[in-house]
Amino acid sequence: MLLAKIIGMSESEIKLIEAAGLLHDLGKLVIPNTILEKPSRLTSAEMAIIKQHPYHTFSILSTIAGFQTIAGWASFHHERLDGNGYPFHKKSYEINTGARIIAVSDIFTALIEDRPYRKGMDISGIKKILLDGASSGIQDARIVNHLVDNMEDIRKDVKERQDQERNFYRTEIERAEM
Repeated sequence: MLLAKIIGMSESEIKLIEAAGLLHDLGKLVIPNTILEKPSRLTSAEMAIIKQHPYHTFSILSTIAGFQTIAGWASFHHERLDGNGYPFHKKSYEINTGARIIAVSDIFTALIEDRPYRKGMDISGIKKILLDGASSGIQDARIVNHLVDNMEDIRKDVKERQDQERNFYRTEIERAEM
């Protein structure tokens, strides 16, 4: 949302970005937890399964009336401007600004977070990966540059939101266990 605001999207577009961001991995519900939580490298068969999740996100969201924009933005988050993304292999002219924001934001979030197979990266490593992706035509350079220029504020916002959600769920779990 913060990146969409920095780029100058309207308030209604920012709300759609929020929904797309929250729902972009919805398709992972059909991916086995043994793959999602695997602490080591995925096999090629496991990787093929995980690469199906954006398709499932699209399949689910596109059936909801009024969600066409959200469905596209959410499900194109692994597409690349060079056409080598997945699962739809969209070319740059087929990927609009909302989907590009979700894609760059997803990479940033994936790199900054701890994962079962690695610790989150430091800011300099994240900047290098993002800028390399932009310079090689994988991600939108304008969006990457906005993120890099505002990375500390965005990182802080992401961490605060994640902490709020984590605390909310811990409280709810504790309440349910009583």
